[in-house]
Amino acid sequence: MQVLTVLCGGGWMSNNLSEGWRRLGCKVEEFFYGSHMGKAWDRRGLRENKQVNTRLLATARRLKAEGRLDLIFAVIYDDVLEENTAKELRKLEVPMVNFHVDLVGQWYRILRTGKYFDRVACAQEDHWSGLIRANIRPYLMPMAANPETSQSAVSTDLPEFEGLLYLGSPWLYRREVLVHLAQLGLPLRIYGHNWLEKGVGSAKPQPQPWRKTSHDIRHYLLPRVREEGRPDLETTVRNRWNIHPPFKSTLASSLNGCVRGAYETTEFTSLVRGAAINLGFTHFSGAPGTKFERRQVRLREFEIPLAGGFYMTQDCLQLRQLFNPGCTVETWNNLRELKEKTQYYLAHPAERLRIARQGQEHCIKNHTWAIRFAELLRELKLSLPMNPGGSMITDFNPLTR
Repeated sequence: MQVLTVLCGGGWMSNNLSEGWRRLGCKVEEFFYGSHMGKAWDRRGLRENKQVNTRLLATARRLKAEGRLDLIFAVIYDDVLEENTAKELRKLEVPMVNFHVDLVGQWYRILRTGKYFDRVACAQEDHWSGLIRANIRPYLMPMAANPETSQSAVSTDLPEFEGLLYLGSPWLYRREVLVHLAQLGLPLRIYGHNWLEKGVGSAKPQPQPWRKTSHDIRHYLLPRVREEGRPDLETTVRNRWNIHPPFKSTLASSLNGCVRGAYETTEFTSLVRGAAINLGFTHFSGAPGTKFERRQVRLREFEIPLAGGFYMTQDCLQLRQLFNPGCTVETWNNLRELKEKTQYYLAHPAERLRIARQGQEHCIKNHTWAIRFAELLRELKLSLPMNPGGSMITDFNPLTR
């Protein structure tokens, strides 16, 4: 099977999605439309986006003419994919799937082009009614990850760091929780970009380009009011222009000695497996602990267990649908519970080891990209790829292939 992946470059997509298709046994050609899921809205940006669409269509047509196109798998919003391009891709009579990874915050950004895809694979089930009203066919496909092909079982050696490890960005709520943990005197290490910059969180949000504002009002306002309701939409607008308070030096000083800076991708597994506890967050937006809070399962929920680390992440409904808390991962809801469970698991290494081992086994069996894509092919009524010997690939466990 030959798959054209349409992705933004420089982030997580290629190493996860394109690699996942390859591990399923597919041949992949990648098309990168930029470094993020959007475009510049000035005249130059609009002109360059036209060129991107022209190149995408030409690439798909070439692959089709060469007999090397069985599926188009994209992660792309209306901002970049023009409606006419989607129509022309549809004429190639090749199955098309668009993967939407943020139904919580940006569900509406595929309302114009989503109807041209055979399925819009959705990482969450939020706002499906809004998609269906736009003649979009949603299909649930949660996030996943790719295990290392040479990965061994969970190590029984003592961890290199008997404490909490956090890998990620300095979002406001995450900073507040980590400061609280540091002030409690719990052993803590933090890796990620931008943590060492002064004034993190104090920058004012950039005004939205007027062309984008006009576009969003024209195409998304009424569907969003109908789906989200006016109060929720007003809250979203206020949150967009909310200026996060600066990360005060008195709080920042609490993390002195905890922040280690950025890490290399090749260091991920050793860091995760070398920590007693890996801390995760599912908080996405809204005031924590209120009815306005929104939580979301993310890529990290699969990467850390697959790497063999003990993972303790913030609870949410989808997490409970995908994992068994206390068995394959551990969860926390508030600061009090986080403190209590941290102290418990630091004192019970055997429990950590059991959960880490079962979490890795669970993810290998249920939550790899190859498994997700095999299920997607069945949904599309497409055949699974063939082994070189001509038999159908049915084993997606990279540790046994």
